[in-house]
Amino acid sequence: MGKIVGFEIGDHSVKLVYFAGNELKKSVCAELPDAMVSHGRILSMDAMADFLRDTARANGIPRAGAAVSLSLADAYTRDVTMPAMTEQQLAYNLPFEFHDFLTEEKSKYFFDYSVREVRRDPDGYPLEMDLFACAMLKERVEAYRAMFRRAGFKLKVLVPLECAYGALMAEHIRRTGAPEIGRCVVNLGHRVTRMHFLQGGECVGVREIDMGLADLDRIIADKLDVEIHVAHEYKQNNFNGVLETDYAREFYSRLAVEIMKAVNFYHYNNRDRELKELYLCGGGAAIMALRETVADTVNLTVCGGEELLDEGMRPAEEPWLYLRAIGSVCEGGLK
Repeated sequence: MGKIVGFEIGDHSVKLVYFAGNELKKSVCAELPDAMVSHGRILSMDAMADFLRDTARANGIPRAGAAVSLSLADAYTRDVTMPAMTEQQLAYNLPFEFHDFLTEEKSKYFFDYSVREVRRDPDGYPLEMDLFACAMLKERVEAYRAMFRRAGFKLKVLVPLECAYGALMAEHIRRTGAPEIGRCVVNLGHRVTRMHFLQGGECVGVREIDMGLADLDRIIADKLDVEIHVAHEYKQNNFNGVLETDYAREFYSRLAVEIMKAVNFYHYNNRDRELKELYLCGGGAAIMALRETVADTVNLTVCGGEELLDEGMRPAEEPWLYLRAIGSVCEGGLK
């Protein structure tokens, strides 16, 4: 039976999910020391490798294959439309679709793609292809490979962020028979709030809101005149009901309004892809008052992200934290 560990490396914490076959055996969330990751970029691969190795050992996670969801800082992704062509022609032409983004010679990058749709003429002859395409520096891939080797894992797959959520949603639709309607997964993270718009099992848009739980830490620190790390602990433990204070609720309202604006903007630009459901995940999904505020503000069905997870793949504690890591395992292939 295959064993694989899904990883999410965020700015503030790492998540690990260990699967044996289709069954989740263990899930771990560990806060990172300061200055380990900045805006999605790992600052020291060796230090991160040692942290991952120690975290896995301390929590009984064995050596296994690794499925890793990449941050937006590691890979360029694009939705592209190209004339129908062979795989060989596509391999030659795809790098030119990234010419405005690449900072090195194209020979220094890996390029990959998935076909979303092929449009044909009335006789069935292919005319155009809609692709989801990705480019990543080869040296960055090798850096990840070396990091996980040092941590005691064999890197199996690197998953762009959009693909992790798309694979998770595709697995949910396959398992439950749910309709392929418009949905949005909202990661209420530490530094930013990131919204992934999905149609069926495909991610069709990403929106980043420059607000996160670190802002709430700063508000608490200011209001209670405490150091920021103390404020973080107060938030985590809801010390003296800080999560139900007026100033906390004002933060929830501001964030919910920004989420609503992003939903409205998406609807305006995608009239044929109206959203029906919104799923909350990340650390902010643990704050019930924040969930309620979002539900009261947006005109959608709002659910906890844990509702996307089957019983066999749902962590017993705080399952909403692990959607991205579990999605990377889904993309890597549950066995």
